[in-house]
Amino acid sequence: MKNYLTNCICSTAELIDEMVEQATEIEYSELLKHVTQEKLDEEFPIYLGCPNLSLESDYTVSYYKSFYDGVECVYVEHSRIEYIFT
Repeated sequence: MKNYLTNCICSTAELIDEMVEQATEIEYSELLKHVTQEKLDEEFPIYLGCPNLSLESDYTVSYYKSFYDGVECVYVEHSRIEYIFT
């Protein structure tokens, strides 16, 4: 399983641009094949106290598979910030 590595704010534009250019959008179920629900809850705790909204059901969130600095990754785009797991 993959672990949280970084986000676009703490990375470089070059690495993020390259990752985004190679990205393929995936479903939430595919994301869970790479990252545990527990790890997602740690990174997005806002959903834990929200009974009517989850990371999966939030229509403003997208999930992708790509490469970050040459390493296979998945990332969650939430509020236009890419959260990267490798």
